[in-house]
Amino acid sequence: MHGRSRGWKWASPGIFSLAWLGWAGLVLGASIRPALGDCPRSEPRITGRTYPSIFAAWTLAERLNTAQSSHTALGELHGPWTTLARHDLFFGGWGKLGLKLAHPQNFPGLETEFSTASIADALRNRATLLAANPNLIILAEVRYYSASATFLPPESPWWQRRADGQRVSDDPEVKSYRLDIGNPGLQQMAARICAALVHTGVFDGCMLDWWHDNDQPDARLSLIRQIREAVGDKAILVANVNRTLPMGTAAYLNGIYLEGFGSPRFYDWRQAAGNLRWAEGNLRCPNFTALEGWWSEGRDDYRLMRMVTTLSLVFSDGYVLFADPNRLPTPDHLHDWYPFWDKSLGRPTALAADPSRPDRGTGYSRRFEKGLVVFNPPDGKPSAVEFRQPKRSLATGATGQNFTVAPGDGDLFLDSP
Repeated sequence: MHGRSRGWKWASPGIFSLAWLGWAGLVLGASIRPALGDCPRSEPRITGRTYPSIFAAWTLAERLNTAQSSHTALGELHGPWTTLARHDLFFGGWGKLGLKLAHPQNFPGLETEFSTASIADALRNRATLLAANPNLIILAEVRYYSASATFLPPESPWWQRRADGQRVSDDPEVKSYRLDIGNPGLQQMAARICAALVHTGVFDGCMLDWWHDNDQPDARLSLIRQIREAVGDKAILVANVNRTLPMGTAAYLNGIYLEGFGSPRFYDWRQAAGNLRWAEGNLRCPNFTALEGWWSEGRDDYRLMRMVTTLSLVFSDGYVLFADPNRLPTPDHLHDWYPFWDKSLGRPTALAADPSRPDRGTGYSRRFEKGLVVFNPPDGKPSAVEFRQPKRSLATGATGQNFTVAPGDGDLFLDSP
């Protein structure tokens, strides 16, 4: 959530059970998963990118973090556009690229026009980003669930209200309030705003936060149908589902953002792996996942960073991020950039792994053009990795033919020592 963890709404036990049934079904039917790039509406910037593929949620990487706990502010190395372009997927507020309302005196939740000058500026910024990273996907968040007090007039019927008529507070510290997502007027406006953002040419699509199908499922289905109709088939729509699965709305979504892996409420790697597999077999194509792992002891927990990164690489064709937990007073989703994330693997040459079938003791692996990825779950045993030719471990820098990957860790073994 682009907010605080205490505001999360989690799936009911019934929906949680469905998620696991979906995972089990995926395991049983793993062999029928579509091959990489089989989507008839394939987007080359998604299917043709190289790995690891890192994303940014609202905020960007702050520092270059080497494995020796050496930190260099990225602002000392280059400007913010270069930092953003390090990532292959970005979503955030529509003003990030320079868009401005055509009528700034209006409430943002009622405005679907952007100034001509700001559109031109934003398009130039987009061109700069794509010149630096031709595979970058850029999405704008559309507010529908909660918003700041100035998003709509105080008297608007689109706010969710208590019995006494007062707006329902979402987070008193940031002064945000819940929106009435079942209100037809709000739904129509959200669809119009998303369409307006896409039609500027600045954004590839839109992102929806707080997307849990068990919470007002009829309203969400109506909303996503209207948004999809408004933006057309080519626009990319992504929703933040946390640990849940959007079974009722998957046909309208291209991607899901799995925020908060590593938190007490989303801790099991099997669920994460199962959800990754389910998503890439059930979402609208072109489809992808964005798995965000949270640290528990700090950004220098390189083992956990490697585990989250390799979990995504082995079980999906998705994007990954290792970031700060949602904690006041710092902004959410801040993170470092690790050399482990630099493009070193090329593209996958094998399908994603089956979570029910470890291939090396308790570990899992997947072959890429330039090396092998190994993920060893935290409940596993040390996993021995042997090669006929020397490989280089990106985790340690060592070159050799025999390696061991510890439980709760992962590594990239590159063909060119």
